[in-house]
Amino acid sequence: MIESRRRAYLDAMGLDVWTIKPPPLALDRLILQPGDGKTLLFCRKPEDTAQRFAADVLRALSHDAVWAWPDPEGQNANLTLDQAIGQQLFTRVILFGDELVRRVFTGEPPDVMGSARVLVTLPVEELAVRGHAKQTFWHQLSETGSH
Repeated sequence: MIESRRRAYLDAMGLDVWTIKPPPLALDRLILQPGDGKTLLFCRKPEDTAQRFAADVLRALSHDAVWAWPDPEGQNANLTLDQAIGQQLFTRVILFGDELVRRVFTGEPPDVMGSARVLVTLPVEELAVRGHAKQTFWHQLSETGSH
């Protein structure tokens, strides 16, 4: 018997139909690039890490950094931002874009999360082409202790 027809019969008899729903996607999960460092650089997609501006950011930091991006599949095996800060001992997190803020925070992002200072800036591809925005970013980066 066709599933929809079977459900219609059960519904007509007044019986509740229970179904198993798959767990919702965990949109707050990250894919962490291997590495050690005090700074977590959270961008929108892995291709952002290959841009010239991304290399400039790494050179500007006085220590190693770890890149991360959202897990499109939301696998529970991947860490959330809070877990990554706690387990990897990041002391600074830079989120490249408001889209990421909406994925990992409800409401406004905190200035400090666990042991890490949080900096929200424009996406990598926008910073790469907007001179004034780039200057603002470098200033913000120096204020959060990059040197």
